[in-house]
Amino acid sequence: MYLTHLHLEEFRCFHRLDLSLPPEGIRLIGHNGAGKTSVLEALYVLATFRSFRTSTERQLIHRDSGRDLGVQPYARLVAQLLTEEGDRQTLEVTITIDEDSGTARKRAKIDGTPRRATDAVGTLRVVLFSPEDLDLVLGSPSLRRRYLDITLSQIDRLYLQALSRYHRILEQRNSLLKHLATHGNNSRTLAEQLAFWDEQLVVHGSYIIATRIQYIAQLSRAAQRAFRALSRNQQEFSLRYHASLPLPPPVLEQLSVLDREDAQATLSPRYSAFLQQMRADELRRGVTLAGPHRDDLQFLLAGEPLADYGSRGIQRLAVVATKLAEIELVFAATQEYPVLLLDDVLSELDPINQNTLLEALAPLPAQRIITAVSSAALNHPALAALPCWTVTVDAASSPHLIQDVVDMR
Repeated sequence: MYLTHLHLEEFRCFHRLDLSLPPEGIRLIGHNGAGKTSVLEALYVLATFRSFRTSTERQLIHRDSGRDLGVQPYARLVAQLLTEEGDRQTLEVTITIDEDSGTARKRAKIDGTPRRATDAVGTLRVVLFSPEDLDLVLGSPSLRRRYLDITLSQIDRLYLQALSRYHRILEQRNSLLKHLATHGNNSRTLAEQLAFWDEQLVVHGSYIIATRIQYIAQLSRAAQRAFRALSRNQQEFSLRYHASLPLPPPVLEQLSVLDREDAQATLSPRYSAFLQQMRADELRRGVTLAGPHRDDLQFLLAGEPLADYGSRGIQRLAVVATKLAEIELVFAATQEYPVLLLDDVLSELDPINQNTLLEALAPLPAQRIITAVSSAALNHPALAALPCWTVTVDAASSPHLIQDVVDMR
């Protein structure tokens, strides 16, 4: 799969952008703040329905959007895609803001037909490399859960559906627990009200956990190979799922090799039993204390936490190795390479590792969109086939792409 055309309206700093892309991809050069990262962000939003830079949708919309026309602020993103089979698709995401309430709404269309987000995610698949990737090692567990959820949602629609349902059920269950913690309960009310939510939480939560465990087992093996190729460090790099449920290593190993249905069936009674065990504490605190919303992905070097025992350079290489492994697993699941988004990633690596990364990516028949602040940073034989365009900003603070097909106002 690759992009043939990107159209943006009122997105970030762009009033309008029309950009044609060749199958091999492009190089984007521009100083910080020029808008090159916004191009990658637009593609990420189209693929995942989320930004990798902000959780506030209003920031995605040009500050002057709708002012001249007297309409509500909006942004429109459209991608023309070509699959490996030669099929063409149009993917569109529109973001609107109700200025009275400040509420953002995102809508998706595929080939002009409105679709739910759960049906649109995965139409375009991307793998992102960015300077902030080090947060996967050093940041909070919520960042790692978000990374897993976004990756798996692009290749497993059932996972995305289970995740959506799980969070709705979790919200309802937490609301009930909070009410019971505040107002008290009798045993019959407790049993009747919590039984339904517990059952649904276990059904969808078990699927999420089983899918994550199996994916991470595969990701760890592929990341180990990539890390050995990238690094001169002889210590073993690995990834491990850390569950909030009591799942000893032998159980994790068993779950990683079972088929999904059997893994879910193995997890469910453990999950139900642990909810019962945590009942008193949950009622006291008014919140659900176990499940995939509290799990974590561990980055390990020689079996120890990478955040504590790895140098900054080794940590970055471990994340790059994980992203290379992600590409491998996306292809294995879909038989199509994702579009690779590389946002100023070379500036974070020394020359030897820059060369190693680019040579690792060069054989992949994947479209690459790579940014840097100078053309010299992207002057590498592995990138020679990619047209090089420059993003500049005029006196009116309007970004322009210089070279090749562009239509800006």
